[in-house]
Amino acid sequence: MTVYSHSRISTFEKCKMKFKFKYIDKLEPEIKATVEMFMGSRVHDALERLYKDLKHQKKPTKMELINFLENEWKKQWDDDILIVRKEYTQQNYLDMAKKFVSEYYDYYEPFDQATTIGTEIHIQIKLDKEGKYLVQGYIDRLDSKRDVYEIHDYKTASNLPLQEYLDDDRQLALYAIAIKEQYREAKDVKLVWHFLAFNKELHSERTDEELQKLKEETIKIIQEIEACKEFPLKVSPLCNWCEYKPICPEWKHLYEIETKDVPEDDDGVKLVDEYAKFKSEEADIQRRIEDLRDRIIAFAEKEGVNAVFGTEQRAKIWSKEVHKFPKTTDYNYQDFVDMVKKLGLWNEFSRIDSFKLEKSFENKEFHGEIQELLRKFAKKEKIERVYLGKK
Repeated sequence: MTVYSHSRISTFEKCKMKFKFKYIDKLEPEIKATVEMFMGSRVHDALERLYKDLKHQKKPTKMELINFLENEWKKQWDDDILIVRKEYTQQNYLDMAKKFVSEYYDYYEPFDQATTIGTEIHIQIKLDKEGKYLVQGYIDRLDSKRDVYEIHDYKTASNLPLQEYLDDDRQLALYAIAIKEQYREAKDVKLVWHFLAFNKELHSERTDEELQKLKEETIKIIQEIEACKEFPLKVSPLCNWCEYKPICPEWKHLYEIETKDVPEDDDGVKLVDEYAKFKSEEADIQRRIEDLRDRIIAFAEKEGVNAVFGTEQRAKIWSKEVHKFPKTTDYNYQDFVDMVKKLGLWNEFSRIDSFKLEKSFENKEFHGEIQELLRKFAKKEKIERVYLGKK
């Protein structure tokens, strides 16, 4: 039986191909970590050390904590760690980490806000009575204020989310389910995020009804994962920080040419450059053709002629006024449809929107018998197109 985690589920939601690489194929990524991941881990280490020492009646000074962070950073740093934002250095990120810990220390010292039960606490959440669906995780820090428990989570991200995002957050809410089951005396469980880049503490809570709904929603996602047969990739800004980018079909060729001394000699580079050149010329030519067409028509109207002659070619102008009925995007389309149906002409003149039907079929929007009946008429064809875009 697979024990899931918020990270595992979230990976599936963000990119199914990454999920396959990581959890099904279990591929070892070329990129061991990004500098943001590394920085987050070192800050977590420092704050875990702080509360472990406090629990043992030892209060480290701020400088001792900063020194611990710096030593761990140097000890665990690897030159293969990816820095996506090339305008910043390893030292910039180390300085950020030190700033986060320093400001946290100043804000919470003397650290008597609550009783710390533990740090990096492993928990397991049973989503159903039978225990068929399990989720596990680690709580950064668990505090208590008598019968009120607090789940603390440290964030080193450079964005500050809206309250609505936190009120819909799945990870800490799942942890709240486990804490309510393990600590029956807990009157309330508060969710607390420390956004260290902003020196801010944000809160949220869940009702028992909301937690029950979350269980049901999470089970549905797990069922979707276990029924999944195809794992398409999803391109997004997150690709820049993906450890599987070098083997992803979307980016693999980019990594290959970056390892070459003369990338311009790569056959793929040559083909795309030539294709882009002709496409650019094609667009310019098409604009020129349309401009000349309009000018020829204007010339013919001005001269009162139906044909304009060149040295070897003749441009014949043909025009005719025709009636066009409303399209689906027109404001009066529905009135038009109602009128056609009233006249008994709908069955004769309506048509199937094949594109829309095919898209709905591919997205499995039809269920059961309908999907299977449509499948009898569905013929697989491979459609291949080439689109140009910035690298």
